[in-house]
Amino acid sequence: MRDRVNIDTDILIIGGGTAGCLAAWEARQVGGPDLKITILERANIRHSGSLAAGQNALNAYINNGTPEDWVAYVRYDLCGAPVREDILLSVGRELNETVAIIEKEGLPIKKDVDGRYLARGKWNIEVNGRFLKPITAGMAEKAGARIINWVFVTELLKKDGRCVGAVGFGSRDGRFYVVRAKAVLMATGGAAGIWRPRCSGDAHHRIWSVPFNTGAGYAMMKRAGAEMTGFDTRMIPVRVKDTYAPGGTMAIGANAPMVNALGEVFMLEKEEYVRMGGHTAPTPVRVWACYREIAAGRGPIFMDTTKGDPEKVAGLREQYLDMSPTTVLYWGAHDIDPAKDPVEIEGDSPFLVGAHAACCGAWSISTTRMTTVPGLFASGEALGQAPSRFISGSWTCGRIAGRNMVKWVEESGSGLPEIDAKEIDRLEEAAFAPLARWGKQEFYTNGKPVMGILPKDMEEHMQNVMEDYCGGRVRHFSVSEPYLGIARKRINRLRRDQLRYLVARDLYELQQAWDVIDRLDCCQLTIEHISFRKETRYLGYVNRTDYPERNDAEYDCFICSAWNPDTDEMTFKKYPYDQLVRGDRSEETI
Repeated sequence: MRDRVNIDTDILIIGGGTAGCLAAWEARQVGGPDLKITILERANIRHSGSLAAGQNALNAYINNGTPEDWVAYVRYDLCGAPVREDILLSVGRELNETVAIIEKEGLPIKKDVDGRYLARGKWNIEVNGRFLKPITAGMAEKAGARIINWVFVTELLKKDGRCVGAVGFGSRDGRFYVVRAKAVLMATGGAAGIWRPRCSGDAHHRIWSVPFNTGAGYAMMKRAGAEMTGFDTRMIPVRVKDTYAPGGTMAIGANAPMVNALGEVFMLEKEEYVRMGGHTAPTPVRVWACYREIAAGRGPIFMDTTKGDPEKVAGLREQYLDMSPTTVLYWGAHDIDPAKDPVEIEGDSPFLVGAHAACCGAWSISTTRMTTVPGLFASGEALGQAPSRFISGSWTCGRIAGRNMVKWVEESGSGLPEIDAKEIDRLEEAAFAPLARWGKQEFYTNGKPVMGILPKDMEEHMQNVMEDYCGGRVRHFSVSEPYLGIARKRINRLRRDQLRYLVARDLYELQQAWDVIDRLDCCQLTIEHISFRKETRYLGYVNRTDYPERNDAEYDCFICSAWNPDTDEMTFKKYPYDQLVRGDRSEETI
């Protein structure tokens, strides 16, 4: 048995990012000084996760209108799809208050001559966001949370149907961590690296989202029996080619139009796109339009900064330095001047997200953020069916989750449970299994294991399967049942038969091994959810060639899955869509 660290806490937060840190902060405000709060972070909370590079805007803020208007916009931007309007309304009602709190903590927010936040479109404000992560982490520190960095959580603990903690390994100290808790918040990131990246070699994880977002939260909640939802959506980001920086900075921030290689502002000049909303069409439609133009031989696609607002275009370098300095270096290396040269954009591989422009995550039984597993809460990217919350919405969701966790702890009145020692032993053995296998390996003369598979090799095979058979870039993001059938068979073979051969040489590779394990569970969620939804509802994100039309009679509803660990099968149920904000779902209210 390895050296163990046993921790007892009232509230356990897995993931020290946007939602997790604010959950700790809010829990302290309402829970008082005696509340024990613990955060487990797989890296270092001060500079880890998606926010580490910074941002130059907060993409969820109510400049004008009401929370209902914001919800109507979010709904419209996902093609009028079913979204959890109850959850989104709860976010919208506290969104601006949360931003004010963060400003008070030190976030520089740009202002106009009248002292109001500088708006960038209807729902955005501009910030100097390079300090986002240290400010957010600092709030968790000020809240007195016990922050344990470099712990890789592998599984959730359950007893009598409740979530009562988690286990994991120290990626620096190699110790086994066992945390008992009265309430657990899953606040991990989305999932990148599921599909084959465009770059190869050492740059294979040069992608839009951070490579450390591996869907671990989705996988752990699935394995713990939580109902999962929204994996029939996935986000396909159109970004600055090769640097993956947001194009919205040029479109909204500099008023640069999107054009094809012929110079056509196709979203405004072609009737089929105008009919779908033109340049303000839902995000998936704009993605679809881009690669449709490319497929028709009218690519590449550009943001024509030469036709943008000259003053704002001149400030693009400064804006990108706030969040994507690579872009500025790339422009310098290739002699690109946005004032003289249109900037090429391109669709990246799909990503699984819950707080950006897709709906992946756990199903919440109410607006409390508690999942269908009692005691297990979800927020940030881990919460499903409430898209487009972005940074400020995730902060707000974290606050709401923190508040409700304290309430749950107070009302449930249960103490910390005793955990079966044999179960802890089993989880420890499973956590370190790839490392243990390495010690038993024989090797070929080139150093490769005879009976083992290295994480990188398994990851590459997984990505090839998903790319070719589950709607990757090479398939123009299209799928059909024959393709999905092959994807299902090959991913399940990896999950069921090949993981027993996964090996790791050291703690670093042990993390990579668990990244693959978690990603494979995300693959299963994605394949099965897309297969269940036999229609094309999110044109541009998931195009079903065998069901090209929308089928409102069967699928205008929420779809949730539950995993059976005995059979490794997933069962599905539908929940009705409750439209709280009245009006035409295919239109914005303001």
